Amino acid sequence: MSLRLLHLQNETNASCPDLKGQNYRASFNTHAASKGQRKKIYHGHLDGKGPRKGEHAVVKVFRDAPGTEAMCDTEIEKHKLARRLARKFNKLVPDDHYKIDFTLPLKSTVERLGVGCYLSRHKSRQMDKKEWVLIEENLLKKGDYVSFIRKTGLRNQKDPTTLDAFLHFTYHESDGKYVLCGFQGVLTDEGYLLTTPCIHSTDVSFGVSTDKGPKYIRKVFKQHKCNNLCYSFKLPEPCSDEEDSSDTGEESDIKSVDSSSIDGKKYEQDLIGNMENMVLENGDFLIKVGIEKIEETPEEKEKTPVRRESVKRKESIKPRDHRSNVVALGSLKKQPSF
Repeated sequence: MSLRLLHLQNETNASCPDLKGQNYRASFNTHAASKGQRKKIYHGHLDGKGPRKGEHAVVKVFRDAPGTEAMCDTEIEKHKLARRLARKFNKLVPDDHYKIDFTLPLKSTVERLGVGCYLSRHKSRQMDKKEWVLIEENLLKKGDYVSFIRKTGLRNQKDPTTLDAFLHFTYHESDGKYVLCGFQGVLTDEGYLLTTPCIHSTDVSFGVSTDKGPKYIRKVFKQHKCNNLCYSFKLPEPCSDEEDSSDTGEESDIKSVDSSSIDGKKYEQDLIGNMENMVLENGDFLIKVGIEKIEETPEEKEKTPVRRESVKRKESIKPRDHRSNVVALGSLKKQPSF
């Protein structure tokens, strides 16, 4: 028997064409490098005649059941949509170092299984020949892989970045039909390079395994914090008390008053009412804030109408809307690197 038949690695058939019309095969390890909730990740490289030959790649295999072409098409369509939205959003980003891009997976079927698959014991299902898999570039070769914003909208850092604005932009651009989140990938000198976007939509049209519908749209925005790139974008209605009680336990480490919520409005109205009472109750506002009260001379008493006008300006204070709760990004170069 020829040694050529003893394949040390798994191999795929030729993939669908990439953006340059090239097809590639992937050779990948027999043991998974990592596991997610829905997929197992295998390291490998591309084979073929195109310019990407030899490029580091990852092959993503669906965990619960053999992958189908429809499952791969759903994932690829999400990446295509994310890429289109990112190109529009990048026109708003002043610094090229923080522009956003997404990978575009290829799809193929498994052609051969390496000998290691047969020798090792599998705690989960064993890979099948002919099942469909996804092939992507290996982002670990480009930088530190980070989950920037989770599928629930929870982010890994306190201050908002362009990714927070992009999340909000996708909701605004779709007229409230969906929101993109689950941003994970690397931050390079050329900007964010992301993969595996999650989309929550009003009609749950992006795969029931990850698209959690309108409830999760509102849940994502409960964690969201506007910045100076997204302050004018539309917002969804706030979560109901019933939805709040059904959270999965992931909470943001940022607590802020959002005047778009009932509690936020009540807080600010109470705060303004207290200020007005301090001014109008008995004229002792200056004493209450720690400034010594000085008796007026007869000449100064003639200026009382002017002082009353200033009190009226105090009375006209209105609760701020969500735009005044915006956090400015400032210089994007000050964002932390990962």
